[in-house]
Parts: sequence; structure tokens; C-alpha cells
Amino acid sequence: MGSGDATGMTHTPGVCVTGTDTGVGKTFVSAALVRRLVQLGCSVGVMKPVETGVDSDTSNHSDAARLMAVAGVKDSLDLVSPYRFPAPLAPFSAASAQGQVIELSEILHRYEQLAARYPCVLVEGAGGLLVPMDSQWDMSDLVSRLGLPVVLVGRVGLGGINHALLTLEALERRKISVVALLLNETAAPVGSMQQEQQASTVALLRERVSVPLLGPLPYQSHVDCAWTDAVEMAAGSLPIGRLADMVMAMVAGRA
Repeated sequence: MGSGDATGMTHTPGVCVTGTDTGVGKTFVSAALVRRLVQLGCSVGVMKPVETGVDSDTSNHSDAARLMAVAGVKDSLDLVSPYRFPAPLAPFSAASAQGQVIELSEILHRYEQLAARYPCVLVEGAGGLLVPMDSQWDMSDLVSRLGLPVVLVGRVGLGGINHALLTLEALERRKISVVALLLNETAAPVGSMQQEQQASTVALLRERVSVPLLGPLPYQSHVDCAWTDAVEMAAGSLPIGRLADMVMAMVAGRA
């Protein structure tokens, strides 16, 4: 276990995966990265602090359950994902609908327990960087308090440039370090125009960002019906391999 800072947080190597928007593939990228790290011999703890749109009927297919399965961990679901709400709304709204409050201190406490068990912890956020968790704080506050560098997952299609640059600007303003921007194909390109749009997005972002740009991660057409196979294929891809190497270097640096 790493040493703590003035706030008591443990500096265990790891990453926080956030996205430029909802639906950009944070869980898929997180699962593929965890799978690759496990293949490299790294014991990885996983955390999905807040998840919405889940109930008892879907808990086995939740983001948290999927991350736990690919990591091969036996931690309790309440430790990995302390706040789970049935309404498919933004976290603050979903919590309010249940008459609950998402406590930042409680998430940090659960993270500390995981950080004490594993040499590396991956935390997957909910929604984008500035999504409200409560009336007083948002996802960026949690990332800052965790002290973990960010893997930013972005969309490779139209709108991807603006969303990525805005999120990177917000991260820089908050002095949150970024491991890489990983672009993900959320749908298969149809026709030459969409292929050109994607190529343009990658080229323009490569010119404008100062962080490593990885991908695009190819679209997996069977991700919904064959999740495990899709994750396994993505884990063997070049973008995920390069990202895993970066994380492993961080872990080795704290050994």
C-alpha cells in the first residue's frame, strides 16, 4: 500500500476512466484494459462508485458486475459500487428520486479499502467529467480527491473533437493529469463519408492535444450479444495494449 497524503488518501497506482459524454464506451474500454492488465500478471481492483439504471433484475449485467468478472475479484458489490440506483438518470437526479444523497466521503472510504488490497485500482466514472453527483460536487471533484490520473474515452465520430477538447481543457484547469485520450468507435462507419469524418477527427485531435492519443478502438459489432468475446478481442488490440503498458509502468514505478 502506498503512502497517504494530508487528506489520508492512499497513493495506489491506478487510473480513473471518464468519458467525453455518456455512451462513449467507458465500461467497454475499462473492461478491456482490466483484462489486458490481468493477462500481464497485474492484480487489479475495480470500482464503479455510482451506477444508474440498475436494479435487482439487471445487477448481474451491471457495469460493476462486468468489471468484477473480468478482473476476477471477489469483493462485495457494495464495496465496488456503493451507490446504485434504478432510474436511468444522471446520478444526482437518480439519487434524489430515491431520497438518497451520494456522499463523497463514503466513496473515498470504499476506495481506500480497495487500494489497501490491490497494487492497482481502476475506477470508472459515471457519465462525463462534470456530471453532478450532488448539489455541491461533481465527478471532477471525486477524480481530484482520488488523486488518480485519467484515461479519457472519446467518440471518434462527428462531435468528438469538440467534446474531447472541452473535457481536456476542464481536466487541465483542475490540474488533473491525463494518461491518454483513447478514441472509440461507438458504431461501425457506414460509407466513405463517415470513414472520412472519423479520419478527420483523429487527424485534427492528433494535431491539437498534448496527451497521448490512442486508437481508434475498432467497433465490436457483437459487443451487446457476446460481451466477453468482444472484451477479449479489444484487450488484444494495439490501443488497449499501449494503454496497459502505460499503466504497468506506473505500477512498476511504485513497486
